[in-house]
Amino acid sequence: MTDKAPADNTAPDAPVRAAASQVHGVEFSDVALELTRRELPDLDPMAFHLGMLLLRTANTHSQTSERLIHRPHGFTSSGFRILYTVWIFGQAEARDIARLSGVSRQATSTVLATLEAEGLVVRERVSTTDRRLVSVRLSEAGAAAIKDAFAEQNRLEQDWFGDLTGDERLVLKSLLGRVAGRIARSARTTGD
Repeated sequence: MTDKAPADNTAPDAPVRAAASQVHGVEFSDVALELTRRELPDLDPMAFHLGMLLLRTANTHSQTSERLIHRPHGFTSSGFRILYTVWIFGQAEARDIARLSGVSRQATSTVLATLEAEGLVVRERVSTTDRRLVSVRLSEAGAAAIKDAFAEQNRLEQDWFGDLTGDERLVLKSLLGRVAGRIARSARTTGD
């Protein structure tokens, strides 16, 4: 007696997989957990759900903000974060902008070149011996653009968090802050 190969041509002992086209939105996390536990039975399901939810929330926040606010104002999500960082400090060195905005140094340099070409920032060398030391400030147009975009961003976030009470917002802020701190400490100890 011979076993027939499955119709999808996977190996006979391969785990049965759900069809991705049949999985939607919020149920993805539950389906992903079930399928992942088939391969990794010792998986911590709560850590999995929390990590998945945090990642999906952050990605959705970023993508929706970029589509509704950043792009209509003429910049990317990275451009928005860089403009915001310069706006709140008034002036900053490019290396600090990269560190504080969460954008790599190389990407920061590229984004700053684009923002400068669009007349939103002004870059100035601060050292005659080290060409990498560049100070950045906003132009009038850049200051107006980020002020308007940030106000829109804040209104959008007010809507997103609108179902939470004031106390729930404080708890969420505290919990996310603790997780972010733990991630940062972990990254420092692993050399990332």
